[in-house]
Amino acid sequence: MDGTRVFQYQLTIKYGTKLIKGLKTTGLKIKPNYEEILLKEQEGDPEEELIDYDTEMSIAGDTWERAASEAATHEDFETLREAASSGVSVAFVYGRMSSGEKIVSGNAKLQDWSEDAGSEKKAGSWSGSMKAVKGTVVFGTYSG
Repeated sequence: MDGTRVFQYQLTIKYGTKLIKGLKTTGLKIKPNYEEILLKEQEGDPEEELIDYDTEMSIAGDTWERAASEAATHEDFETLREAASSGVSVAFVYGRMSSGEKIVSGNAKLQDWSEDAGSEKKAGSWSGSMKAVKGTVVFGTYSG
């Protein structure tokens, strides 16, 4: 099979300008929204017209706190927990964070959040989803 395999660990989400500490799983969902229209020229045959799309991301990871040395580059689960409860909108970048790679960016709000405690002295886990603010999503190329 031709092409390059993109491994899951290469896909990440930046929250603002920072990576998420402990992130293990990411997901991207784009759902086009259509409106049915009837045109006289088409003799009343219905046609669907794209009006916009919804963009959602799923995120999950382990409950790792960022180190003091990572404060400028990373956010952790406690920051995300607080953002989910306050309804703030943040910038995001989804994709491979390497120069020239394709990305999806925009602004989003956390829609839900959950945490599960770990047992046997292991880290807990967290998961959540983000929904992009309509009109802010851009499909581009990473230049950082």
